[in-house]
Amino acid sequence: MINNQMGKLIMEAMKAHDNVRKEALRAIKAALLLWQTSKENANKPITEEVEIKVIQKMVKQRQESIEQFTTAGRQDLADAEAAQLKVLKEFLPVEATSEDILKCFNDVIGQDGFEPVKKNMGIIIKTIKGSLPNADGKLISEIVKEYLQ
Repeated sequence: MINNQMGKLIMEAMKAHDNVRKEALRAIKAALLLWQTSKENANKPITEEVEIKVIQKMVKQRQESIEQFTTAGRQDLADAEAAQLKVLKEFLPVEATSEDILKCFNDVIGQDGFEPVKKNMGIIIKTIKGSLPNADGKLISEIVKEYLQ
């Protein structure tokens, strides 16, 4: 589990004088601690699924920040966020590709009771997300919309 290794990884980053990695690792540790100490998660153990969800949320926040900094003309801040984003992605499983999502989409459509019509889009997306938990929801939505039109 990532949470158990965090202290060692932070120490290694400090010894290597890698400030970007150190700050990203500290952010992960802080986010996991915040999750663990929240009221709704009190006394719940941190599982790998939780760790991945927390890091995915952090990745999404970094991507949004990069987009906003770029549109605001602050490339220096966008570059700093991109560097941390690279470190965060090291801890995530490999994301499902467009081909994987399309294959799953075809499998879902092939099942009985699923018609490839727009009104079933929500059910189809939910089924694909259940089959491919490491897939980007936005990408799933785009692919499903494209093939349902």
